[in-house]
Amino acid sequence: MFLAMAVLMPACSPDPKSEDDLRGEIQDLKKEINSMQEKLDKLQESQHDLLAGQQTMLALLQKSLQLAQTAPPVQPPPPPLPQAAPPFQPPPPLTVSQLLSNKDQYLGSRVTVKGKAGPVIVHHKSMLLVAPEGMVEVLLGSLPDEKTVVRLTSTPLEKPVTVTGIVALPAQATSAKLQITAEAVDF
Repeated sequence: MFLAMAVLMPACSPDPKSEDDLRGEIQDLKKEINSMQEKLDKLQESQHDLLAGQQTMLALLQKSLQLAQTAPPVQPPPPPLPQAAPPFQPPPPLTVSQLLSNKDQYLGSRVTVKGKAGPVIVHHKSMLLVAPEGMVEVLLGSLPDEKTVVRLTSTPLEKPVTVTGIVALPAQATSAKLQITAEAVDF
């Protein structure tokens, strides 16, 4: 039995190397605990400062509320007198002559042109607006109402026609100096 105890005794005694390792780990843990305690102290201090700032703001708000309740009500300034806005007046339509004389200014823009209707080209779904300076071709194929196109091509146009649309240069060599893709036509 004594022999068995002698064999087991060295197994139970702590190894000096492992004892140093444990002491080092304990020291590391103590350092971590100290740094966490410092962080916790800083956090508690900043929360205390924040709470003090909030209490100061609350006190200022309460003072301003008391002042607002005791002060006489401020009368808002009287509203300005409504001015009668003139109704929107669209610009008067251009004449064919004005459009042709300033064609570079109007290229690519939407215009309203009033002029004398010239020949209607049924198979092209177009008509011409004429002036002494030249002609403007009006393409009718883009009109939203097909009945308007039919009425334009079948009715003699004796009065001036007003066309609204986008101005472009003619795609083909024609006698017209400009082309308008019509969006609306009044006749």
